[in-house]
Amino acid sequence: MIWDEGDVFLDGVKIHYYRRGSGHPLVLAHGASDNGLCWTRVAAVLVRDHDVIAYDARFHGLSDGPENVQGGGGPDLVGLVEKLGLDRPAIMGHSMGAGSVAAAAAERPDLFRCAILEDPAWRMPADASVAPQSSPERPQMPDYRSMTIEEIMAAGRQRNPMWHEDEFRPWALSKKQFRRRNLEIMPGAASPGAWRQIIQKITCPILLVTGGNRERGAIVTPEAAEEVRRLCPTLEVVRFERAGHNIRREAFQEFVAAVTAFLAAYQVAS
Repeated sequence: MIWDEGDVFLDGVKIHYYRRGSGHPLVLAHGASDNGLCWTRVAAVLVRDHDVIAYDARFHGLSDGPENVQGGGGPDLVGLVEKLGLDRPAIMGHSMGAGSVAAAAAERPDLFRCAILEDPAWRMPADASVAPQSSPERPQMPDYRSMTIEEIMAAGRQRNPMWHEDEFRPWALSKKQFRRRNLEIMPGAASPGAWRQIIQKITCPILLVTGGNRERGAIVTPEAAEEVRRLCPTLEVVRFERAGHNIRREAFQEFVAAVTAFLAAYQVAS
């Protein structure tokens, strides 16, 4: 899929975005060390019914990453929506991006129609110190900047045998572009347990998509999902047992089916 591209400036910080399709707007927020193009395979399906906007978070892709300027996370998502003049878009995020989506929906409930969260970093206290060895969230990353795109793709294929081949090139490009090596200090990252306060502020419909494969890095446990559902009456949960942290890449058809059904239910203006 070929995207149209553009930039918005939020307090002087450039945020790059990709856009395609028509219909009700849907904004996509990627995970840490990815970029907006990492949504391309899912977006190719969603553009049939939506005006899809994917963006590069700060320090990622073609967006700026100024060390001395505060911001990022939810505020950048809110700012992007306002700058583009989007009318109550749906929002969807993965991992770090899911945290940004939740924060934006909590702070500006008037701005969004519905939200989808793909395995946010929401842990129960007993799981807070547990990070599976294969987890994409672990602080240290290989020095992808010294590798070629083809070398990164080869490493990705070895590490992620469940992914479709179309995932690897945008994923490899995102690793070359990523400019912050410590994933624990990404903009918008919430402190452990802060998700409880955030989720209770959200009033729009939410779909929480979780994976059951802990060896593949799945974060949200059934216990955590149940706690989220207790705190937020507007929330629905779907779980795909074979998928890990990258649910849309490891259970693509099931993920797309769940997401399109959820979006269709809230597509008509209220």
